[in-house]
Amino acid sequence: MNALDDELGPLLHKLEKKLIRQRLQNEKRKREDLDPDKWFSEISEKILLPIMIEYKKFLETNEKSLSLSCAIEKSHQLDEGIMFELKHSIPILKQDTVRRITFFPRKDRVHIFEEGTLGDGHPVELSYTRFEITQEFVRKKLTALIKEYVEKLLTSFK
Repeated sequence: MNALDDELGPLLHKLEKKLIRQRLQNEKRKREDLDPDKWFSEISEKILLPIMIEYKKFLETNEKSLSLSCAIEKSHQLDEGIMFELKHSIPILKQDTVRRITFFPRKDRVHIFEEGTLGDGHPVELSYTRFEITQEFVRKKLTALIKEYVEKLLTSFK
């Protein structure tokens, strides 16, 4: 009996530890699956909102001279979505131009819906894993949105 204990005991002990670890991971995964939007709330609070607010403050410092405004709000059309919207109030231009980007959860992924009334075609919807939504990624998205918006406004004056 002692020989079996010496030979198989460590192996069985190792298996027991692995099973306990796996059970804990499964329980954690089930808790996350029960509350699928919790992860999106965390992404919103820790990544999306702080960066959107930073960009909004930056735009507000130039708002008076550019007649450009920015809004951050919950999406009206998409549950749990958060939207960053650009508008202008330039009297010379005949049409209002709006550009917005909305981040929202769907089936354990983050979808990004970009839309605008700049005559640039149809809205675009892209999907990413929640782990792809980093601060750098969101900064690139918002910077690209603002650049494209300003460039379209610039071309409308030609």
